Amino acid sequence: MVDNKRGDFRQLIHTPAELATYYVEWAGGILENPGIPLGVPALDKSVIPLRPGDLVGIIARPGHGKSSMMAYLAMQEAKRIQKRSNVGKEAVVYVTWENSAEEIENFWMAQGKYSASDVAWGRVPMDVITRNAIKRPQLPIWTIGHAISKAGQPMPRMNLPGVLGAIESMQADFGIKPTLMLFDYIQLIPVDGIQDRQRRVTEVPPMVKELALRVGAPAVCGVQAAREVDLLKYKIPEMGHAQWASSIEQAADKLFSMWRPYRSEGPEGEPIRLTKNSKAYRITPELTIMRMLKQRGDDGRFTWALYFAPQYLKLAEMETDYGHVTPED
Repeated sequence: MVDNKRGDFRQLIHTPAELATYYVEWAGGILENPGIPLGVPALDKSVIPLRPGDLVGIIARPGHGKSSMMAYLAMQEAKRIQKRSNVGKEAVVYVTWENSAEEIENFWMAQGKYSASDVAWGRVPMDVITRNAIKRPQLPIWTIGHAISKAGQPMPRMNLPGVLGAIESMQADFGIKPTLMLFDYIQLIPVDGIQDRQRRVTEVPPMVKELALRVGAPAVCGVQAAREVDLLKYKIPEMGHAQWASSIEQAADKLFSMWRPYRSEGPEGEPIRLTKNSKAYRITPELTIMRMLKQRGDDGRFTWALYFAPQYLKLAEMETDYGHVTPED
């Protein structure tokens, strides 16, 4: 991912004595640090908390909530940083290729009181926006990406080495350590020297995994699902549905998929059942089906029905998990 001249090769070598010390420190850190949960009891009962170096993928079709889910995770971790009184020392890092930094701010400024579309339509009074902007520095979420305010200025390349350089600058210039990184989304991440899109996207997940290990924070990536998902009865993406990104199956420590039936079936769709004998869920804008496809080192197949209001970053359980079951496709 980066030029070998930037580092000392000795840093890649670990003697048995060093490994014993590392392992004790690592295991002790797990006991002392609960990790990053997803924030919903039904999910956290089955999902191992996110740890430094983890790579997590969220697969979904466009408009089905992958960016909003990452924004929700960012907000939850930012609140935990506030609770630890570590604002100014730790931060969440949201890396975007899809939107400008100003557009991403809609997630954080709204604070659950209005939606991004409300701002786009000009429905939010300027005094409300200004009051929220005054409080914004206390929310430890930093954005890496292009800002409309800096358009026309010389910029470094927004590739993964550039992102790593920006994170290193955060640590060196501001004393901020990332505790969670979010990448929106992998199909848009450029790789220098590779023009073929499928090959380029295939290269990205291992590179993000390497970046997560180097920074020492978990990385969550949005992954666009292929159009073939639209042909399924239950449009919940599987691992093989990651568009041009089969390598995410091997590189990810955890892999999830999402489906918001309202976006594909409309309100006239049939009620959704997670299994043949489970209760039926009425289709609403908030009904979201989430599935865990992979979890390295533990059970990795669960499906949940969730209440998710993406415009307000509100997530709650509608039902407990159903282990080892797959709806009929």
